[in-house]
Amino acid sequence: MNKYKTAGIISVILLSAVIIISATYFWGGYNNQSNQVSGYFSQSELASINTTSPGVYVSQANSTIYVNSSADLPVMMGPMNAPSMYSFEILRIINPTIVLKAGSEVHFTVVNIDTDSYHNFVLSNSPPPYSSMGSMMGGSGFMSSMHYLPPTSSGNYAYMNMSYHFSSPGTYWYLCTYPGHAENGMYGKIVVS
Repeated sequence: MNKYKTAGIISVILLSAVIIISATYFWGGYNNQSNQVSGYFSQSELASINTTSPGVYVSQANSTIYVNSSADLPVMMGPMNAPSMYSFEILRIINPTIVLKAGSEVHFTVVNIDTDSYHNFVLSNSPPPYSSMGSMMGGSGFMSSMHYLPPTSSGNYAYMNMSYHFSSPGTYWYLCTYPGHAENGMYGKIVVS
């Protein structure tokens, strides 16, 4: 009888560990650091942040955003007006290329506007194709981390503020690490010169 009791206790402990690890991965993105939801925007607050800051030029023709110095960029995740929910919208461009000068600091206000999916916004130096995010979950190639933000609920949009100083020239990528999202095109390019 004791060996069955011991086996039962071990099973409960292992199941608890699996649940905790799964919850940490699901709610915390690939790396459970101190990044958390900064808050929630209402519809009117969401509209007020979706503006072009000084020093930013938007080219709809070639889907590129040019940043002359440090700037604020609003990032909408999972826009309903996009060809796919696997998209970012920045200053009304879907998955734009962002071009900036080395030494620029960009303050991203990242908002999940999707009605039914979790998303995040992660910076990476690993280019597409992203065939298996599972192989990247250990942090290799990531320059930043972010928890998954929940979908919109009752007109409230979860957001997170994140800043990054692009000190070195190169080509970088922004992407969503939720399984299947970057693999289906939820990423964009950042060119630092």
